[in-house]
Amino acid sequence: MRVVIGGAHNGKRAYVKSYLEAQKLSDFKWYEGAIPPIGSSPVVVSGIEDWLRCAGLGEEEAIQVVMNSLENRSAIVILTDIGRGIVPIDKKERQLRDSCGRLYQKLVVEAEEVIQVWYGIPKKIKGRGNGR
Repeated sequence: MRVVIGGAHNGKRAYVKSYLEAQKLSDFKWYEGAIPPIGSSPVVVSGIEDWLRCAGLGEEEAIQVVMNSLENRSAIVILTDIGRGIVPIDKKERQLRDSCGRLYQKLVVEAEEVIQVWYGIPKKIKGRGNGR
């Protein structure tokens, strides 16, 4: 699994599209705000925080759904860092922020590579090579 993380509108999707084109990988199916069914086909998953907000699952169950979905397949997971800045006043938004943080930790631990994209500049923070 490859994780690409960064703030909102920082170029994560553009980086992933560029990476897929450079590697000539056209068979990846994109899931936006949804978790793919368990399987072996290659996927790009984005908007996990939106899915988590609407899933109606407890934190542990939601984490298990995500981890099971990504097991044994080529996956690129695009994560929006929502843990920085002002702590939300709304209790549900704070819980979402905390749940995302715990889920993101599990994804990063399992990932072979982690790329942080900051305003369009990719930086490899886990794995081998130079970010491409």
